[in-house]
Amino acid sequence: MNILPIAKSIIAMSVASALLVNNVAAEELNESTVDTKDVEVIEVRGGQRVKTLREVPASVSVISGESLSQMKINKLDDLSQSLPNVSISENAVQDTISIRGVNSDLQAGGEQSVGIFLDGVYHGRGVQSRFSFMDVDAIEVLRGPQGSLFGKNTVGGVISILPAQPKDYFEAKLTAAYEFEYEKVDYSGYVTGALNESGSLTGRFAFKGSNSEEGWVENEANGETMPTKEDSALRGILNWQVNDDFKVNLRAENGTFETKGAPYEILYLEDSQPITGLARMFGAEANIDGKTNISNGNYPGLGFNGEETPYFMDANFSEYALKSYYKIDQGTISATIAQSNLDFVRSQDADFGPLPVIQFSESEDYQQNSVELRFVSEDNDDFEYLFGVFWQNSDLLVDAVADFATAPGTPVAGAFPIPIEHAVTSRFNELEQETDSLALFGQVTFGLTESLKLELSGRYSKEEKTGRQTVEVYGGTGDGSKSGLPLTNPTELFIWSQAIMEAFPHSVPVSREENLFSPSASLTWLASDSASFYVSVSKGFKGGGFNAIAMSPDLDEIEYENEEAISSEIGGKFEFFDGTVLLNTAIFNVAYDNMQTTLFTGGTTFVVENAAKATSRGLEAELRWLINDEFTLDANLGYIDFEFDDYKNAGCTAQQVIDSGLTGSACAAAGLNDLSGKTNQDVPEITLSLSLQHEFAINEYVVTSRIDSNYVDDFFATADLDPITVQEAYIVWNAAVSIASSDGLWKTDLIFKNITDESYFYYANDVPLFAGSQFASFSQPSTVTLQFSYLFE
Repeated sequence: MNILPIAKSIIAMSVASALLVNNVAAEELNESTVDTKDVEVIEVRGGQRVKTLREVPASVSVISGESLSQMKINKLDDLSQSLPNVSISENAVQDTISIRGVNSDLQAGGEQSVGIFLDGVYHGRGVQSRFSFMDVDAIEVLRGPQGSLFGKNTVGGVISILPAQPKDYFEAKLTAAYEFEYEKVDYSGYVTGALNESGSLTGRFAFKGSNSEEGWVENEANGETMPTKEDSALRGILNWQVNDDFKVNLRAENGTFETKGAPYEILYLEDSQPITGLARMFGAEANIDGKTNISNGNYPGLGFNGEETPYFMDANFSEYALKSYYKIDQGTISATIAQSNLDFVRSQDADFGPLPVIQFSESEDYQQNSVELRFVSEDNDDFEYLFGVFWQNSDLLVDAVADFATAPGTPVAGAFPIPIEHAVTSRFNELEQETDSLALFGQVTFGLTESLKLELSGRYSKEEKTGRQTVEVYGGTGDGSKSGLPLTNPTELFIWSQAIMEAFPHSVPVSREENLFSPSASLTWLASDSASFYVSVSKGFKGGGFNAIAMSPDLDEIEYENEEAISSEIGGKFEFFDGTVLLNTAIFNVAYDNMQTTLFTGGTTFVVENAAKATSRGLEAELRWLINDEFTLDANLGYIDFEFDDYKNAGCTAQQVIDSGLTGSACAAAGLNDLSGKTNQDVPEITLSLSLQHEFAINEYVVTSRIDSNYVDDFFATADLDPITVQEAYIVWNAAVSIASSDGLWKTDLIFKNITDESYFYYANDVPLFAGSQFASFSQPSTVTLQFSYLFE
């Protein structure tokens, strides 16, 4: 699809909008009131300086905490449905976040492509985001590289989550919800107010939790439904206004969640069904041809610490942050000191079928300490500036055990007639890594004229990573732990290491250093009180690192370099008809160099390479129309034209591996899956969402109804662009009806999600060792939730 006509149309629309705006009598935005509704001033607060949405030279989406609650959005993948050019999903390894076609690494040693910040504190691990949706005031999504002010690992953009802050008066709220189909219970609440007579010390305590007894996928091997989840989290915030010039904010929170089971289904090519034949050899019924059929995980010798489930995860998170602000005549000096901790254990039936083949278990322990000091000058139309320094230290320990059932009579022993020394043969891999980062950043803004502003930003970063990467092969216990006996049979050790596990035992020290500079420049024209235009250019980086599951001592396999992105963007933000119509548009072009790619070998591991150059171009448009005092319409459009400019050695599809007779890594090295000129995974060309809200009063009650329609175009769910993993275009319909008291003290919501019961998968990959078979994560069917909340004042 050629973007040029679309780009010309958007530019023409922007020019026409500016002409129209100048002929429409518009009120001042910051205190404007119209005959229908009060016009909301949208602020962007996640950056270094608070700005109104029209002043930010970037494509930004802002979602309020009220909207999140109304549509029961409590995790990132729910949020992404209504955001243009944003895709977020949970998978077998971590949460994958994609903005404008670029997404994060799948192995534990990799960095994020999209930076997640909770109240200004960086979250570098994908799993950390699952704890963030508690007592949220707003979520801001900034698209495109944001490295100059936010730092590295923001080549795709930034998601800034802003928790609700303490108030100086008493308020408390309790919310409870029950989902009928899967018997899920949700609860949340907060209490806030002044803690001393003067009101200088305020606090806020929030909590949330959920528990689901049933899942939406039936395990045909044992008759259970999955996944089932249980989570809880607590947060406390203290705000102390010491005097007119000095303020201190302290935040502490922790959370935990446990998941059993996963929504996986087995897929396979019709003309190549090795897993089907093998399954029937060992007594499985012919029910794995696309039906839900996840292994029961209770076969002898394999499992995880007694957990009889094909998937299990137990995670814990804590974070402590101290922020202080001191005003002087020239501006504000601020300091943020934070510590984050994350640990989890996870076990996955890695063959995704009913047979005893592979159980993969891993644990992760992550600790992060950071300090940021910055100075932000007073707001000034002629000249503004800020500068700062950022330091972060993190320690990461990733352990993983792959248990292979190798006793006589098991599928592996039957498929590979080799000497069997142990009932379970195991592979252990570990990455121990320490990272030290130091960055200097700054920004200057010049008021070239009363309406024209030039903004220059830059960040210099230095990062050092040191650690050790280890692989071992041994006779294991089958419970996911690193314990067992060495392999004494040389033939067996050779075959296991190279033919099946792709593992060469080793323990290698690793280290690397990066020095990066991320500049950006933007020009903003405030054409009128109701129209602004901007053009920006920025450069960002995704850090290099070490492959946690590299099976070879070769440093070329273990280490990979940083990725670079250069973005150019032009956009406009408009208000029409006294601010009742808001329109934001953006056109972008992002060039990626040395792009990091993760190749599944088709066996039991991944290879990470700097293998590709790519270009992503497209547009975003967001519209809000306050039709009258009862109706509000929201519309969001995203278009992406993503193309690999050079990607000759992509991982091969299952069929290519079968046809070539090569291993997965050899097939990739031979260039049999050249993706040059093709798209990336998780990149629908078009995303479109429409939302209509109706609010009216009946006697002493306020009734609000809302219906959402979210369209997602075709996309590939795997990195090798296997045709079997194409998810065809689909539409998800959601709705909600609420009745509230006129004083706002109580509200009852009836929330309908996926009304039409649309079935789609959001992640897929090859089944290890079984070429021609894939597994996929499928969406949750239609649900109905009753939610009640009460506000105490």
